[in-house]
Amino acid sequence: MTGKWGGLAALLAGSFVLLLDTTIVAVASPRIQSDLGGDVTGLFWVTAAYLLAFSVPLLLAGRLGDLFDPKRVYLFGMAGFAVASALCGVASSIGWLIAFRVLQGLAAAAMSPQPLTLIRRLFAEGERGRAIGIWGSVAAAATLLGPILGGLLTASLDWRWIFWVNVPFCGVAVVLGSRLIPGSRGGAARFDLLGALLSTAGLSLLVWALLSWTTLSLPAFALAVVLFVLFYYRERSEGADALAPLALYRSPGYLSASLAMASLGAAVLAMTLPTMLYIQEVGGLGPFEAALVMAPDAAVAIVLSPFAGRWVDRAGGRRPAILGMSLLTVSLVLMGLVIVLELNPWWIAGGAAILGAANAVAWSPLSTTAMASVESAAAGGASGLFNTVRQVGAVAGVAGTGAVLAGLGSNPVLAFGIVFVLITLVAVGGIVAAIRLPSRAELEPESAGR
Repeated sequence: MTGKWGGLAALLAGSFVLLLDTTIVAVASPRIQSDLGGDVTGLFWVTAAYLLAFSVPLLLAGRLGDLFDPKRVYLFGMAGFAVASALCGVASSIGWLIAFRVLQGLAAAAMSPQPLTLIRRLFAEGERGRAIGIWGSVAAAATLLGPILGGLLTASLDWRWIFWVNVPFCGVAVVLGSRLIPGSRGGAARFDLLGALLSTAGLSLLVWALLSWTTLSLPAFALAVVLFVLFYYRERSEGADALAPLALYRSPGYLSASLAMASLGAAVLAMTLPTMLYIQEVGGLGPFEAALVMAPDAAVAIVLSPFAGRWVDRAGGRRPAILGMSLLTVSLVLMGLVIVLELNPWWIAGGAAILGAANAVAWSPLSTTAMASVESAAAGGASGLFNTVRQVGAVAGVAGTGAVLAGLGSNPVLAFGIVFVLITLVAVGGIVAAIRLPSRAELEPESAGR
């Protein structure tokens, strides 16, 4: 396979393994705790540390793609991800596993902003919705297949294989990417070191404050706000050399797509751990059965995402995005009811199928609409900013879940119910953001003017 579709296949291989690790750990959490020890807080940080390291450098990674060629940055991150995954598989304690998950997150951050930039390079405007739809099907399937593959590997082999399985995937992705993804010489703009320091410090404090919830969280959050204000004024003065193209938020399409994607990321990540804990610890199912309960979401996402991408090419992003966020809300309500009413955990499979449809229908229109407002020279920075907002949303979702589970550990069903009420409200906010997306007719004049 050569040409643009071969390049897309190479990107799909890397995106799959990157997003797989966002959720693959959840189903193996009871076995990890049994083997390595630790409490719920330690298990929480196995996921949270990955998200922290993943979220913070995204702005830098997007800009580095603009400067040094997104292909090079993508392949470098992929190689680092393979090494970090192998180290996670030999961790001898929860502490070491958390440390190696940080390395995984840093490598994932280098990779994550590059696919949207490279898809923009590979495909003309009329084909991008379909390409992003296919990419979205793999991305959604990877996120949703994580618990399934994790359950199969944990039940049949050992939890360490949930990390070791990444190594051959990464090897294939590096070989395909080096041969099939088109390269470039990068840009000539300078790197804004002060902006990078301000954004990194601000994001680190914000994400840490969201995840830790200690007595230092409030001062850390306040300092993060100060750093973001300084970062905003720094970026305004930098013009074309800005690390993050914040002027894009003047575009209703980019702003609304970012907010809706943050809602999607928060809801999907926040529901994963409590759902898996309920299925196994309250419902009494094993890792393999838990994987089967969640199997419909991946199957539906794989089938529907390419069709959703073609729908976006024909009709624009607003209607598909509204439908996707509405389906997300319905799926969360259904799964939450199963948990609150303490029904048979197999009933969660129905909500999981609707969740797969939601991811399939929402991912492509939100990504396509966001990138439709971007100049080619700033595509990496815009993709980095878009991914940063999505990841901060995911971190906030995981943080809220962790706080509720830790505070109400003596009554897990009540804790799970509160989690689902909160994330359902987040999903409703995503519907509001999707409604505010511009129509296809409103986007076309903006695209034509670039």
